[in-house]
Amino acid sequence: MNVKSVFLSTLFFLSGILYTLAQTIIKPDIKSKTTFAIVVDNESYTQVREAVEAYKKSIEADGLGTYVLVHTWKSPEEIRELLIRLHADSKTPLEGCVLVGDIPIPMIRDAQHLSSAFKMDQRRDWKRSSIPSDRYYDDFGLEFKFLKQDSEIPAYFYYSLKPESKQYISPSIYSARIKPLELEGKDRHQMLRDYLWKVVAEKQKHANNPIDNLTMARGHGYNSEDEVAWAGEQLALKEQFPELFKPGNCVKFMDFESRYPMKNYYLNEVQRPELDIMLFHHHGADDTQYINGYPNTSSAQGSIENIKLYLRSKISSQAPKKGKEATIESYMKSLGVPREWCEEAFDPKKLEADSLFNLTLDIYTDDIRKITPNARFIMFDACFNGSFYEKDNIAGAYIFNPGKTIVTQANTVNTIQDKWPDEFLGLLNAGLRIGEWHRHVCFLETHLIGDPTYRFADRAGLGFDMNEAIVLNEGNIAYWKKMLKHSLPDVKAMALRQLSAADAPGLSALLRDTYFQSPYGVVRLEAMRLLTLNGHPDAPEVLKAAINDSYELVRRFATEYIAKNGSDELIPAFVQALTLRYTDRRMFFKFSEAIKTTNLEVLEAEIRKQTGNMPIYDDSDIQKVYKQIAAYKKSEAANAQAILDTITTKKNKRLEIVGFRNHPATKSIGTLLKFIDDPARDIDLRVAAAETLGWYNLNHNKQEIIQNLSQLAPSDPVLKDEITKTINRLKGKNR
Repeated sequence: MNVKSVFLSTLFFLSGILYTLAQTIIKPDIKSKTTFAIVVDNESYTQVREAVEAYKKSIEADGLGTYVLVHTWKSPEEIRELLIRLHADSKTPLEGCVLVGDIPIPMIRDAQHLSSAFKMDQRRDWKRSSIPSDRYYDDFGLEFKFLKQDSEIPAYFYYSLKPESKQYISPSIYSARIKPLELEGKDRHQMLRDYLWKVVAEKQKHANNPIDNLTMARGHGYNSEDEVAWAGEQLALKEQFPELFKPGNCVKFMDFESRYPMKNYYLNEVQRPELDIMLFHHHGADDTQYINGYPNTSSAQGSIENIKLYLRSKISSQAPKKGKEATIESYMKSLGVPREWCEEAFDPKKLEADSLFNLTLDIYTDDIRKITPNARFIMFDACFNGSFYEKDNIAGAYIFNPGKTIVTQANTVNTIQDKWPDEFLGLLNAGLRIGEWHRHVCFLETHLIGDPTYRFADRAGLGFDMNEAIVLNEGNIAYWKKMLKHSLPDVKAMALRQLSAADAPGLSALLRDTYFQSPYGVVRLEAMRLLTLNGHPDAPEVLKAAINDSYELVRRFATEYIAKNGSDELIPAFVQALTLRYTDRRMFFKFSEAIKTTNLEVLEAEIRKQTGNMPIYDDSDIQKVYKQIAAYKKSEAANAQAILDTITTKKNKRLEIVGFRNHPATKSIGTLLKFIDDPARDIDLRVAAAETLGWYNLNHNKQEIIQNLSQLAPSDPVLKDEITKTINRLKGKNR
C-alpha cells in the first residue's frame, strides 16, 4: 500500500480515529512539541486493547502525544512509510516508536559494516547470515532493496542496503520492540498484557524516580579481564553520574571473581527493589549470560580438576564422531595427560555432576523466570542477548516478568567488546528518555526491548527538557555551541556530536581544542572519536596525545584508530605507548592486533630506536613483539602472493582478501585495487575485494582509494554496485 497517497486522498476523521483502508490510526489526545507511535498488529490490539490504551495514556501523562497505529501488517514498508510521514510533520515531529506484538522483522543484508562485529559469509543460510534489525524502521536515510519474504518464517523480510544509500547509522527516530516470548503453555497475549500494565503501574507510582542505585557487573573473558579497563569505566561513570557517588546513594561494581560462582549473587542483585540501572558486561547467547568459567586456582589439585573437567567436556562430545580410542589418543598426545583422566569422559556419574556444575556458572532464561527482576533499565553488553526474533531470549525474559524491569538494551547478533557502551549514559540522569539515548549509540544489531519512552527524573538539574532539545534543535549550530558551556560532561559530549552532525564551521579545530582542554575523559573521548572517525585534519595531532590519555578507553580507541589510519607519522607515538602500557591487558591485545596493519619495517626500527637507551630489566614483552613482526612480515608477502597468483584456490583467495576487513593494512591497498581492475580475475573475488576496501574508511590514503575506484568502469553490474557502495562508505560520515 502507498501510505503517502492514502494520507493525501483517503483519510477521513471519526471520533479522533483515522481510518486508512484497513489501517487504524488513533491520534494523540494531547498537544505536544514531539510525538510517539505505538505500532501494533491487529490481533494483539484486539486481545490487549485496554492495556494498550492505558500504556498510551501513561506516555501522554509524561507530555508526549502518542499515536496508535493498528493493522494486520503485511510488510515492513507499510510501517516505515507511516513513520516517515509522521516524522515529517514540522509542527509535531515523531521522535520515536515501539513495535508491539507480531510486527514484521527486517533481515538486513549487504550492510555488515553498519554492525559492530558481524562478518558472516552471506552465501550461508540467509536466516543466519542476515542481521535482524529495526534500523529499517528508524533510520530513514538508509535505502533498501526488497529481496524476498522467508518461506519458512513469514515474519522475516530480507532487504539489501542499496549502493547509493548513505552508508552509516544515524537514526531519524528511536525504536523498540515489545514482542512476547513463545513459551510452551504460556499465553503470549497475557504476557503482553501483563507487561503493559506493569509499565503503566511503574510510571504512575514512580513518575519521578531518580537514579540513585546503579550496579555494574562483568563476566569472565570480557575485555581480556583487564583490571585497568574495569577501573577506567568506574572513573568515567563518576564523571557521568556525579550525584550517584555522593552519600545516600548506592553504586556497586561486581566482578565475576568476587565469589565463585557469581551467578546467584547477580540474580540477587538484579532483584533489589530500589535498583535503577544494571549494566552487564559479559559474553552471551540468545538464552545465556556467560558469567563464570572454570575456577581460577593456583593449587595443583584445583588445576588438575579443571583439566579433567575440560577433558570430560571435549572427549565426550567428540568421541561419537571420531571414535573413543582415536579421541583419547589425540588428547593424551596433545596435552600430555594420562589415560585415566580421559577415561572419565565415559563415566555417567561424573558427566551428570559436570552438567549440574555447569548450570551453576551461567544465567539462563529459565533462571530469570524464577526471579522478579527489578532494575528498571538493564544493558546487556553481550552477543545475542537481544535476539527478539527467537522464541525465547535473555532480554525478553527480564521484560516479560512480574518484576519492575521496564526496558533493556541488547543485541540481535554478535557485538564487539571494544566499544563505548556507556556513551552519553549520564544524560539518563538528566531526564533523557532511554529511547533517545539509544538513538545516538546503536549499531545495526543494537535494540531496545521494552518501553523506550521510560525516563528517570532530571537529577542533574538541567532546567530544560533534554529530549525536546535534541529532537527540535538538530542542525542548530548556535544552540549546541551554547551547550558546550554546560557543566555536565555528557551534555558537552552531546553538543560535540550535534555540531559534528551539522558540519559546523571550524569543527576540526574545535574538537582538537576540546580534547586538549577538557578535564573529563568522556568529553575527550567524544572529541577524539569525532575527529578520527570523520577524517578531520587535526586528528593525527590528537591521536598522538590520546594514545597515552589518562582514561583507558581513550587509549584503547586511539590504538585502534592509529592502526586503521596506517600513517607512518603516528608510529613513534604508537611505540611510545607500547613501551609504557604493555601491562594494560586489553590495550596490549589491541597493540598486537594493530601490528598487522602497520608498516612493519618502520615499526621495528622505531621500537629499536626508542628501547635502545631505555633502562629495561626484562624485555621479554618487547622480544615477543619482534617475533610477531617477523611472523607478520612473512605472512604479509605470502598474502599478497596468494591473492595475485593463479595457483591459490578460490576459497583461499577469498579468505586472504576478506581478512583485510579486520586488519586493513595500507600495503594491501595496491594489491586489492590491481585485483579489482583485472577482468581476468574471478568476478566474485573482485566484488569481495571491492567490498573489502570499504573497511579502509579511516585510512590516511582513503582519498586515493576513492580516486582509483572512481576511475574504474567495470561491465559487471554487481561489481559496479559494490564499487559505488565502497566509495560512499569511504566518503560517508561516522559517529
